[in-house]
Amino acid sequence: MTRHALSLLGLLALGGCGIDAAPVRVGADAPDARVVDLATGDTLSLTEHYGGQVTLVNIWATWCGPCKEEIPALDSLYRELGPKGLRIAAISIDTDDGEKVRDWIAPFNVAFDLLHDQTGDIQQVYHTTGVPESFLVDKRGRIMRIVYGAAPWTSTSNRRIVEELLAKDAGDS
Repeated sequence: MTRHALSLLGLLALGGCGIDAAPVRVGADAPDARVVDLATGDTLSLTEHYGGQVTLVNIWATWCGPCKEEIPALDSLYRELGPKGLRIAAISIDTDDGEKVRDWIAPFNVAFDLLHDQTGDIQQVYHTTGVPESFLVDKRGRIMRIVYGAAPWTSTSNRRIVEELLAKDAGDS
């Protein structure tokens, strides 16, 4: 079954579950979700916390091999472009408690924000088909790019896309 068919099945399944089923697509507003900040233990709203900033929302899990491979590239991108305003919201969907997720990722010594959604609701909110999946959000809160699977975030083309978004004002289209 194709990713498109799986996404469509996921959308149909959401019909009666009480979760906003607005399409998650390039150009659409990024959906809000509440997740736990693993650094503080506080629950935060993605929209409130990251609003007005270029944010890469990365949905991942400790048991996912491609996620593990992608972590160094995400961290490198963040260390390079974080000072220019890039935020990375890396949301673990592990059902383990936050401490186990923190312990698992500690050896990577990442600088970006580590978040956790133990319920997995983020997968329904963002209509994911697997992990990792990433959503590049501009300063206006619109999804500008969706990446299914691990991505070479340090590639010239990916850095250029992020740099272009960082250079735009929130009012630019």
